[in-house]
Amino acid sequence: MMHDRGWTGVVLAGGQSSRMGRDKALIEIDGTTLLDRAIELLRPHAREILVVGDPAKYDVLHASVLPDDRPGQGPLGGIVTALRRARYVRLLVLAVDLPNLDDRLLIALKRALEPGVDAAVPHHGELIEPLAAAYHRHAIEPFEQCLAGGVLKMSKALDRVRTTYLDIIPGEEGWHADLFRNINTPADL
Repeated sequence: MMHDRGWTGVVLAGGQSSRMGRDKALIEIDGTTLLDRAIELLRPHAREILVVGDPAKYDVLHASVLPDDRPGQGPLGGIVTALRRARYVRLLVLAVDLPNLDDRLLIALKRALEPGVDAAVPHHGELIEPLAAAYHRHAIEPFEQCLAGGVLKMSKALDRVRTTYLDIIPGEEGWHADLFRNINTPADL
């Protein structure tokens, strides 16, 4: 189970990065771009790696870059693009701007996406982390219906599929205190 690589790893790199002022995926931390960092994290866990973003901007080794089928529809649009194009039915989906995610989280997500579960999503307090989550292709129709109806909020989309929420509290039980910290502005670097 732990070495099951029949998964597609997905990096959502298509955001506008408007608050950052430059492309977040190409920002370097400790000499590695956020995009390369996410790909390296996914590689041991997934046989196929997809990057949803602008193919003209990203030239990545060992990953396919796909344009978002429905640009402007936020992360949900990117996830639907990935669900539609992935070779495998199970996907690990990471936003490019979450540099502190780790192997332990990916293993927990893979374990939680059991048969009959469409989405495995971490949550802590009132917050959910749908952009560091696992999805099954079964979610595609409900998610497409959300997009068609103009529902772009991930929490609303997750209400329409069989979602398992994992209690993962940053800073507790050995989890990194900044596990889900995302990078939005230059001050976050």
